[in-house]
Amino acid sequence: MMTKLGVTVSDIGPGFPWTDFRDFVSNLPPSGESALYRAQNPKSWWWTPDMDFTAAVLVSLQWANWQRGGGRGEKPKPVKRPKEKPRVGVRSDPKSAADLAAKKQKLLERRL
Repeated sequence: MMTKLGVTVSDIGPGFPWTDFRDFVSNLPPSGESALYRAQNPKSWWWTPDMDFTAAVLVSLQWANWQRGGGRGEKPKPVKRPKEKPRVGVRSDPKSAADLAAKKQKLLERRL
């Protein structure tokens, strides 16, 4: 499968070093333009700063209309931004890092 860059998955390694691939992925834009960002944030990738502004304008108009109506009816509720579940990564867990270091040490001892 060919990508826009002309690099296939099988090219990673000999033709496209893993370090270059790491740099490429780490410098992808943190927006909906990136497929990686969309995959990591499936519920909120489409929520942009423009959407925040539009939601603020909507709530302001709702409050103005509610006020002009004499305060009858339900008070307007703000539009809630979609939330993602927090990701728990292996790198963020110090216990996992210690376990990984211990496993690496055991592998080194076996090699000797």
